[in-house]
Amino acid sequence: MTKQETIEIVERNREMLQIDPEMVYESAERAIVEYKEDREIPGLVEDRIAWIVTLSCRLGFVEVQIDDKTGSILWVRRSA
Repeated sequence: MTKQETIEIVERNREMLQIDPEMVYESAERAIVEYKEDREIPGLVEDRIAWIVTLSCRLGFVEVQIDDKTGSILWVRRSA
């Protein structure tokens, strides 16, 4: 996937991901992330190559991890 494709995935899914309309794109970088289907249940963790797209505003930030191979959303992390 390209950087632009991942940004577009986040923008298309903004409402579903409950991302505040005030948040604007800040950055996108590719990294190896730990992935687990259900983070609440103990079990194996696998490494995935993902794009981490960050959006922010004065209220905080959101990071969306997108699988580089499939384009699926792996995880969303929000600031408190």
